[in-house]
Amino acid sequence: MAALSGGVEMIRMLFAAAVALFVLSLPIHATAMGGVFRRAAGFCFVAALLPSFVLGLLFPEGIGVSISQHPIAMTFVVVVAIAAAYVASAIRRWLRDDPAKKQPRLLEKTPIERSRRQQDLFAFLADNQPPDGPRS
Repeated sequence: MAALSGGVEMIRMLFAAAVALFVLSLPIHATAMGGVFRRAAGFCFVAALLPSFVLGLLFPEGIGVSISQHPIAMTFVVVVAIAAAYVASAIRRWLRDDPAKKQPRLLEKTPIERSRRQQDLFAFLADNQPPDGPRS
């Protein structure tokens, strides 16, 4: 019964972390940190639901395996899951990266002319005066 309450407690903590991270990401949604918070919230949400979902699909009548009963087998399962995630990430990266679409790097820096919006108001006015002076 202690293992069951520990699992339930872990699921509650993951749900709480997912909600907290998502709520914290709302005010800073446009920043990179907001994206990090949302990804972490999604990870916590999936981590809370996925084990129960997978075990429910594979063993509808229930399963009685715990880490304390088979620690070596559970360690092996975790290592296999990490390896599968790495392989899936490598395949995804390989499919996404197209060498033909990559832009070649510039060997030297080239100056870029700033747009009119980036220049200050007085420089804009000075540049737009007629050569013979302002007309009245």
